Amino acid sequence: MNIKCLALAAAVGLAASAASAEDLVLSIGSRGYGPTVERDLKEFSKANPDINVEWNKVSDVPGETRKLYVTSLTARSPTPDVFALDVIWVGEFAQRGWLQPLNDLIPKKEIDEFNPALVSAATVNGKVDALPLYTDGIHLFYRKDLLEKYDLPVPKTWEQLVADSKKIMDGEGNPQFHGFVSMWAKIEGLFMNWLAFVNGNGGGFYDADGKLAINSPANIKATQFMVDLLKKERLAPDSILNSRPDDARTLFQQGRAAFLMVQGFVYEPLAAKDSPVAGKFDFTRVPYFEGHEDANTTTVGGWFLGINPNSKNKEAAAKLVSYFTGHDQQLSAAVKDNRAPTRPAVYKDPKIASAEVLSKFGKDYNFSVVRPSARTGKDYPRVSDVMQLEITRALHGEKSVEDALNDAQKEVEQILGQ
Repeated sequence: MNIKCLALAAAVGLAASAASAEDLVLSIGSRGYGPTVERDLKEFSKANPDINVEWNKVSDVPGETRKLYVTSLTARSPTPDVFALDVIWVGEFAQRGWLQPLNDLIPKKEIDEFNPALVSAATVNGKVDALPLYTDGIHLFYRKDLLEKYDLPVPKTWEQLVADSKKIMDGEGNPQFHGFVSMWAKIEGLFMNWLAFVNGNGGGFYDADGKLAINSPANIKATQFMVDLLKKERLAPDSILNSRPDDARTLFQQGRAAFLMVQGFVYEPLAAKDSPVAGKFDFTRVPYFEGHEDANTTTVGGWFLGINPNSKNKEAAAKLVSYFTGHDQQLSAAVKDNRAPTRPAVYKDPKIASAEVLSKFGKDYNFSVVRPSARTGKDYPRVSDVMQLEITRALHGEKSVEDALNDAQKEVEQILGQ
């Protein structure tokens, strides 16, 4: 096998010259999947000695990588043959004909082994267009020492979280201490946050019949609850409206909050030796509202592997995708590189016991929900912008919750041509 590292350069010219030298070109960042890439390529070579792979180390900055792919795919370049893409790109790329459907290349039995919510995020017009490589999701972090101090249960419902927060805040008697912090700035994370809340109340972006349901009664109630956490219950600081994930993590890490709702990547800094909350926190599934214990409240994202429809080696490319996303490779990435698997069965493998945190994350991923990027496709960025704006207006009190969601419903309907 010949593994080469290509510098990030002009996309089309570089990709075209690479094709004549190698059977396949794989584009993925060197940091995003860590040393797993090189390890998997070496093992893939042993199993497939007739397939040579050239590793194009693209940028780990999503925007830069996306521009590179768009340039190459628009020009119908046959390479890269296989490339990594963010979950919210899959729907758009599939709609534009930039992804090779996998149904005729990878057995359905194998596709069915992945997290169904993640597969749904890559399914357009009944075709699966990419497979999930690794994932991340929103979890509820909590101060276990304070729950123990006040003899409180780990909250499963939002109603319990409110009660726990009030008791802890009253007991601590510190005006700089808050019950709840999260990422409520006008960013993509706010939309992810909102989806966790509304799904936890039996709602969602779409209803059970697949119709747009942004302004459903369940969604209005859950969104009003978000507003009340801030305005009525005063459990969250006003700064939550400008907080990004690291801003919220910092407050929690400084010992200034009982509960934190953000993505799992904050675990490492929270657990660092010099962290004030090291050994004092834990995490659990994002709460649901009473009566909705089976709700999917873990909003997930992640990175996928797709195949270029212009590739001259689609079957070989499918072998590479299957290998990288396989059980053993995901297990290795979890244990050695702390990358969360996208196959539920991997979390049940005895060998993942050493990756205790990821194993626990896996339980939360059983309740996954994804953003509506697959169905909205190329329109997803505009849809997300509308949702972020209207949710922000409701949280700031610029509009009532009902008016904000009614306006969001109308705007999204116009965007999607409904």
